[in-house]
Amino acid sequence: MPLPIHTIVMRRVRVIYMLEHTLNTVMLSALVISVAAVALVHSVDVGSVWHNMPHLVNSIAPEQFLISAFEHTKFITQITLSALLFALGYFFYRTMMNFLEMLSMKVL
Repeated sequence: MPLPIHTIVMRRVRVIYMLEHTLNTVMLSALVISVAAVALVHSVDVGSVWHNMPHLVNSIAPEQFLISAFEHTKFITQITLSALLFALGYFFYRTMMNFLEMLSMKVL
């Protein structure tokens, strides 16, 4: 039977371990997302893109418009959008993995 001090220390170690992995992923993803968003807003007039977008009634037109808009942008904008989408996807993946890991770990 574990001693009470052992239980308390191990609980704190597990909490610190979970926070360490969560915060590192959050900080890295937030940094990439913020830099990509600032670069995107600096290089593209986002309001004009949304203003020129077709209505959502036709289900294929918005998809074709976004693909065409992506193809006709500068290279730096394409890289920025790709980095933004990659960072968001990575952030979502790591958050889900950390959440599943936390669920499987006994904290109390």
